[in-house]
Amino acid sequence: MLYNLIICDQELSYDEYKEEFNIGFFSSYKKAEEIARYYLKNIDGFKDYNCSYEIINRNVRGIKVGEIIYMISGWNENSEFDPIEIVNSECFTEEKEAIKYMAKMKKKYTRTNWSLDKFIVNECLWKDGFIRV
Repeated sequence: MLYNLIICDQELSYDEYKEEFNIGFFSSYKKAEEIARYYLKNIDGFKDYNCSYEIINRNVRGIKVGEIIYMISGWNENSEFDPIEIVNSECFTEEKEAIKYMAKMKKKYTRTNWSLDKFIVNECLWKDGFIRV
């Protein structure tokens, strides 16, 4: 099991859309929670605005800390070109398996956009904060 930390800017979220930041995948719930609290207290943007966090349990087999994982995402876009109706797969340790599973997801879900993303366990994706323009 991995723990996917997502931080959401509540003020920029509306209707079906959430302004979310994928912070990373972590080997323990406790580690993900510690990082969430640190971001909300110390990192520009996350500390300055009404942000909340969610930790999503992600199934994966045979993962070791520091290893690479793959996850598939599919989504549509609304009239503002924001991603909506997002579907995510489980995590995969083998890219070939993820590619095979992506074909199954494309048959099951009608989405206009697809991605196969690669992550390193216990690495934060958003090292710096953000500013609103």
